[in-house]
Amino acid sequence: MKIGNLKIDKDAFLAPMADYTNIAFRTLAKEYGSALGYTELISCKSIIHKNSKTKKMLEVSAEEKPVFLQLFGNDPLDFASAIKIVEKDFKNNFVGYDLNCGCSVPKAIRGKYGCYIMDFPKLVGNIVRAMKKATTKPVTVKLRLGLAEETYLAVALEAQDAGADAICLHARLGKQGFGGKADLAAIKKLKENVKVPVIGNGDVTSVESYKKMKKETNCDFVMVGRGAIGNAFIFKQIQKEEKKQKVPERTEKEFLNEGTRFIELAKEFSLGVNDCRGYFIGLANGFVGAKTLRGKFGMSKTIKELEKHFNDFFSN
Repeated sequence: MKIGNLKIDKDAFLAPMADYTNIAFRTLAKEYGSALGYTELISCKSIIHKNSKTKKMLEVSAEEKPVFLQLFGNDPLDFASAIKIVEKDFKNNFVGYDLNCGCSVPKAIRGKYGCYIMDFPKLVGNIVRAMKKATTKPVTVKLRLGLAEETYLAVALEAQDAGADAICLHARLGKQGFGGKADLAAIKKLKENVKVPVIGNGDVTSVESYKKMKKETNCDFVMVGRGAIGNAFIFKQIQKEEKKQKVPERTEKEFLNEGTRFIELAKEFSLGVNDCRGYFIGLANGFVGAKTLRGKFGMSKTIKELEKHFNDFFSN
């Protein structure tokens, strides 16, 4: 399996998620079996202006590779400029670049990026074309069904004609946010209408939903988003399913191992409590006492405090 010139040996990816897919989360997901990671969405203009916070977000660990850099904006020239800077200053960090056409938060719509540009298929094509001219690495796009109405096929065809090496579809409209159910039939329709690999995204929270995505859409790859927050173990389960091996259950010991490892990585990469809190709130789910523990994680003001709440609960 390939995306452009990049060989992929497994078919489950960690999705790009704002405020979540930092270097620790991506590394942890890779250790559990994710085939490919994405940064959270990063502004082209912030790269061009050499923003110090953005520079931190561009850090990648050796253990987590391969990683795609996901970019947002609305000016093709900005994408070309940002990629050229990254190729020069962070050339070994990323194996490819992804265009965000899916972020639907109000800030994105006001800023005319993310899902906003789903209403402008030719603009998406022009951005992909500019990205392709700036790099020899694969370029992918992550779409929604559209902003308020379905435009994904028109956008996908423009992106393909411009040279996109793969297309990911989160099968919800932007106006839906994360509500309702992902439209798997739309992913199937996309697969039937494009020649490049298709990545299915939406509602994959278990091995069963992973299998459903594959079976009902015939997609080439599966992207796991919210289902992996606090649950990188899902990639191990999916990998076992791929190999037709027994899928392991997630035990209390596994909760302890996963949280402990995340904290180790957070310390290794000098992350702050805000980088960790969301993952641990996601981890505290599905067992007696989880609600109380989530509250404690939410109130933690330091990693040390968060770690204490975690160890007190799982080590007893």
